[in-house]
Amino acid sequence: MSTSNTDKNQLVLGYWTMRGFAEPIRLALHYSNTPYTEKLYEQGKGLEFSREEWLREKQNVGLDFPNLPYLFDGDLKMTQSKAILYYIGRKANLMGKTPTEEAYVMMLCEQAHDFRLKTYEVFYGQEGTTKERRKNFADKVVSEELKKFDDYFGKHKTKFAVGDHPTVADFQLYEYIDAGLAIDEEHTLIEKLPNIKQFMKTVRELPSVGDYITKAHAQLPLNAKMAQFAGQVLEQK
Repeated sequence: MSTSNTDKNQLVLGYWTMRGFAEPIRLALHYSNTPYTEKLYEQGKGLEFSREEWLREKQNVGLDFPNLPYLFDGDLKMTQSKAILYYIGRKANLMGKTPTEEAYVMMLCEQAHDFRLKTYEVFYGQEGTTKERRKNFADKVVSEELKKFDDYFGKHKTKFAVGDHPTVADFQLYEYIDAGLAIDEEHTLIEKLPNIKQFMKTVRELPSVGDYITKAHAQLPLNAKMAQFAGQVLEQK
């Protein structure tokens, strides 16, 4: 992975210098050993957190709907994080083995995305302003939402989220569950979710993924600099 010297035959993934909505895509690319380069956009420092680096390019990169993340693959230029994830999934055979499995893959990705949006109440809203508020949110909202995923894993009892082979759902779930668990600063919630705990371990042990998580992934903050919480790299537990 590189942020410069782009090979025209490689995919280009553009996003902010954070995990955010791009991290499931990165995980899928690393697992599938898909060569790609990154265009990382920095936010300014100080109180205003300028987005000028992206805004200077936004209307000039050939996107129909200019936004981040974006993906360039030859003549294809696309936006929307889940659309990109599904495109990578189909290219790399990570969308399930049957139409039914693909339906589950997309359902889980959508559910995980909805959960990630709920966490914005902490990451960018008033619920993140104090440790007490974050704990209350973790005890109520995060715990309730993650129990649904834990129950799903307990019911289906497959090695991965959908069947016995990895799909893009595993990477969307891994990243967004991990983001939710970050709100639990006491790190006790995971012990109440044995199926999620095993799932997270299984994903971390995947070839190419574990090494990426340990190195590059761990160096990126979950959120943008203006976030109330997790706008900087969190201490690893």
